[in-house]
Amino acid sequence: MTVLAEVGIVTIISVLLIIGGVALFGLTVWFWKTSRPEPPALARLEVMSERAYRKSSGVDRQFLLQMAEREARESSAKSSAVAEAN
Repeated sequence: MTVLAEVGIVTIISVLLIIGGVALFGLTVWFWKTSRPEPPALARLEVMSERAYRKSSGVDRQFLLQMAEREARESSAKSSAVAEAN
């Protein structure tokens, strides 16, 4: 008998899939730890690319940009506080 017949092809495939899952989990944890939040300067560009911005008037556009900047500052402050805590 061959090794495959004794162990079983299903068992071998299961072990390979489990190893692959553990490797993907490790890759995900590594990515989360090494990724950085986007810079606050990009918040305005993100708002400008939305349909609501393009269809709004000048005053509404200014309001949308100010809201995006405020949210970006708050998000940046939270992420820097978390980074300092770690």
